[in-house]
Amino acid sequence: MLLVELTPFQYAFAFFAFFLGGLVKGTVGIGMKAIILGLLATVVPLPVAIALLIIPGVAANAWQVLSGGSVMVSLKRIWPLLLACCVGVWLGAGILVIADTQLLTIGLGILLGTYATYALFAPKIPSPGRHEGWMSPLIGGLNGLAAGMTGSDVIPGVPYLQAMGLARDELVQAMGLLFLTASFAIAFSFQQKGLLDTQLAFSSLVSAIPALSGYYLGEKVRKRIPEAQFRQLLLLSLLLLGLYIVIRNTF
Repeated sequence: MLLVELTPFQYAFAFFAFFLGGLVKGTVGIGMKAIILGLLATVVPLPVAIALLIIPGVAANAWQVLSGGSVMVSLKRIWPLLLACCVGVWLGAGILVIADTQLLTIGLGILLGTYATYALFAPKIPSPGRHEGWMSPLIGGLNGLAAGMTGSDVIPGVPYLQAMGLARDELVQAMGLLFLTASFAIAFSFQQKGLLDTQLAFSSLVSAIPALSGYYLGEKVRKRIPEAQFRQLLLLSLLLLGLYIVIRNTF
């Protein structure tokens, strides 16, 4: 069942959001999903915004995983987190079906603001150490729950992975695996719960075109701008976007 008929303006705005998200990803390597999801949530219902991101998310994160070396090394370390993430997504999507989407959209704004604040200040988080055995499934489940309800799959998973002491390439691949797993789990859960139909799936496929175009352009301009300052501007903008989403859906 189709959730909503998108207007020409909504399609045009979605094209812009995916292009901008890809541009940011190509320029600084982060922020694609957060930017797109945050912008889309201002013009379309949250379940539609999440569904539109499925195929572009799979494409971008599959590329990130495959370019990071041996996948099995990362899987051996974080498979409990990934498995729990799938369960969390299923439960979160179930909540999305029955809950007030306005409240969940506020939750998305809070998560975007939290992510931006964390990335701006990069606080030192203690390593899980000997507690990794039970913390990984817990964090994975919470991350999946947030992803299923709001589409945001960054908090608390990314800070936890960064605290695990992985080498840089392993960390990039582990994050890609987390995002890719969440995207596949969202696709399956949404289809099973009636949140994803053929038209939305096709729109998600088409959305990969502006996202990849923006990514290509971002790689071209990366060397021509001060990356550190651009990254800070991006995170501040994301913080403001999260604040705007919260205020817009509260008052």
